[in-house]
Amino acid sequence: MVGKVTEGVFKSIHFRISILVLLLFFTAIWYVNNLIEKETVDRVNAITEDVAINNVYLVTSLLNGYEEQLRSVQSVLNTNQKSKLEAVFAQMHQRDSSICALYVEPFNGSPADSSAVHRTYQLRKGGGTLTYSLPFYPYGKLCLAVDLMGFHQRIVGMEGLNYAYVTITCGGVYLYHPDEHKIGTSLGEQDLMNERLAASGNRFVEKIHSDYLNIPVSRYYHPQQVSGQRWVFTASMPNIGLSESFRKTGMNFFIISLLAMFSFIAVFSLGVIRWRKEFVRRQEIEQQNLNLLLKDEKRKQMMVTTELERLKSGLNPHFLFNSLSSLRVLVGLNPEVAKDFAINLSNLYRYLLKQENQNLVALDDELVFTRNYISLQKIRFDKKLQTEIIIPDDYLQRRVPPVSLQLLVENCIKHTRISDNEPLLIRIYIENEMLAVENNYSPRMSSDTENSGKGIENLIKRYSFLTDRQLHFGVINGTYLAKIPLLIME
Repeated sequence: MVGKVTEGVFKSIHFRISILVLLLFFTAIWYVNNLIEKETVDRVNAITEDVAINNVYLVTSLLNGYEEQLRSVQSVLNTNQKSKLEAVFAQMHQRDSSICALYVEPFNGSPADSSAVHRTYQLRKGGGTLTYSLPFYPYGKLCLAVDLMGFHQRIVGMEGLNYAYVTITCGGVYLYHPDEHKIGTSLGEQDLMNERLAASGNRFVEKIHSDYLNIPVSRYYHPQQVSGQRWVFTASMPNIGLSESFRKTGMNFFIISLLAMFSFIAVFSLGVIRWRKEFVRRQEIEQQNLNLLLKDEKRKQMMVTTELERLKSGLNPHFLFNSLSSLRVLVGLNPEVAKDFAINLSNLYRYLLKQENQNLVALDDELVFTRNYISLQKIRFDKKLQTEIIIPDDYLQRRVPPVSLQLLVENCIKHTRISDNEPLLIRIYIENEMLAVENNYSPRMSSDTENSGKGIENLIKRYSFLTDRQLHFGVINGTYLAKIPLLIME
């Protein structure tokens, strides 16, 4: 019945007209959307660049103003008026509190070009000084020092810095930032990359998220050559204030879409009456199928959960049986050793009970658990079992599945020949953000292969529920190496 109804709808003139109207509707959407996108991008880029250039110009003018003041001082003072420096500085500081010093220092090497003003800076976290220097014969260099915090206050009080904030960087360090605490601090990784790109001579506009304003901004980069160094001026403008333009274009788009939709609905409604009953019935069938799919999906989720819980099993029951048997023998031979053996065994199973409902544990906890396990094995093998554990403190809070490290150590003991002539050396260390367990490769000849590899298979399945990263197992240069990923708790 559903097939006949579908066939009838496809052959209906109403269906063909509806398809034609629908195509026209989507064509109109595509065309209008392209117009909106082009107009929006052009307007945003033009406004962003104009505002950015204006703000950068105001800041550079302020910096150049200090240079002009230094030249004025040089033209006023002569060789007989060096003593007037203090009076001149007092007047300058009174007019502009950001000027913190005016002094003469000896030439360092040969005198520089008398017409060139050289800029240097000394930074500290949250401040620093910017020094302008100009040759002042015969005494040396005439220097004017600007306090960066005072410079910050001057920019804060400037008129004309609208809609954008400016930063100045050089060599990966902020010389100026509207957040005064960032002055003298290093740029972030992404900002440093952009500064290097801009310092190569590229001016560009970038849309990013500002950590300072905590909103999206359009950032304009303007590099300048200053005293042999590349200074990068940036102007960041919030992506706001253009809502009116967006509303206009959006309204046009809405009107066209609405008209097209009304046309489509009017034509299509004429054909709906003919197959409404069949359509409703098809909806019911589809709903039933959907319910079945949901039930099947829930069943699969339950199976996955059950499988994961099964894979989170603890130590092999044979290990408990062997441990209790060893304990029974030790009680008669060496009660003190048997006491330590029982304590370590108790710690092992206390850990297993504690981590029973957890998918991941800290590597530090897993190391403690594994060391207890190794202590039990050393009672059995004595000097024939040697271990070396090198784990930096930075990795102790990384995560691994419970009992995963112990499983790898147990695998070394289980499948390697151990004797006085061939002691087993197990090394545990970090390699490429993975936990590595390495032992000398001397495979044990055993007829018990029924459970061989099941522990590793279990561990691989457990990791498959936790991450896409791969585990590695294999023989390399006479050693067996197992590596499992270290995870980070989200």
